[in-house]
Amino acid sequence: MNWIKKKLEQLSAKLNAEEELLSDTSIQKTEPEKVADEPKIDNIEELKEISIGAITKAVRMLSYGKSVVSGLVFHSKFADNAVENVGLQALIKDEEFIKRIKRDFKSKGIKFKDDLSVEVLHESPLMEKVTKITEGIGVEALTPTETLKKILARIKATEGITWEEEYILEPTGKQYFIGRCKNPKIENGSKIHNDIAFIGIEENDEEQYKINNYVSRSHALIVFDKEAGAYKIYRSRFMNNFSHKIKIYNTGLNDYEGVSLNQPQVPHILRDGDSICFNDKIILEFSIIK
Repeated sequence: MNWIKKKLEQLSAKLNAEEELLSDTSIQKTEPEKVADEPKIDNIEELKEISIGAITKAVRMLSYGKSVVSGLVFHSKFADNAVENVGLQALIKDEEFIKRIKRDFKSKGIKFKDDLSVEVLHESPLMEKVTKITEGIGVEALTPTETLKKILARIKATEGITWEEEYILEPTGKQYFIGRCKNPKIENGSKIHNDIAFIGIEENDEEQYKINNYVSRSHALIVFDKEAGAYKIYRSRFMNNFSHKIKIYNTGLNDYEGVSLNQPQVPHILRDGDSICFNDKIILEFSIIK
C-alpha cells in the first residue's frame, strides 16, 4: 500500500509540474516542426548555402567527363525589382561566393573556365527546365559547346498588315526595328531597315494597306535585355513626331489601362500576352514561345 501511495504522489507531482509549465506565459508552446516542401530564403547567407547545393547538383555529372563549365545562369520567375532578384543580383556580384563555387568545383574534379560567367534571368519561362534552388528560382550550368536556353518570342499583327505573318525574336541583343516599309528613308534622308515591317502604300499602293499609314516609318524597337532576362520595347529615336502614340496593355493580366511610351530612353518590359498599340489603330501581339 505504501508503494502505491508513493507512486500516486509521484504521478500527482508530475501532473502539477506540467500544469504549471503550460500556464507559464513566458514559455511559448511550439507546434510540431513541419517539413517545408521548398526551402525558404530569409537572408543572403541562406541563399548562398542553398545555391551552392543546387549548383553542385546541376554540374555533378560533368565531373565524370571532359566537359568544362563556362557559365552559370540563375533563372527567376519573379519581376526584376522583386526582393528575390535583388538577392540574386547581390549574390552574383559577391566575389567570395564566386570563389567558393570554384573551390567546390575543384574539390569535386569539375573543370571550369577561370572567367566563369554568372547571370540572372528575370521572369524566366524556363524555370521548369533547370535545377531548382527554391520555389521560383533555379540554376543552369553552361558549357562552351552549349548556349543559354533561348527565350524566344513571337510578334504577330492583329490589326494592320505586315510583310510576314509573324516574326520570331531571339535573345541575341539584336535590335528589332518596327515601322512602315522594309527599308524606308527617315527625315534626315538616311535609310533604315525595319525587321518587323508593315506594308507601306509606298511599296504596294493598294487600298487594304492604307491602314498602315498609322505606323511611322520608324515607330519602335524591341531588344532582349540580358541583365533583366526579358524583352524590352522602346519608342524609336528616329520618330520625331511626338503625337505618334505607343501604348502597351495586357487584357490577360487585367491590365486595360496600359502603359504609354513617350520617351525613347524609357523602355517597357514586355510580358507574355502584351498588346502593342500604335496610334490607337495598329496592334502587335507579343508572346513568349514556351
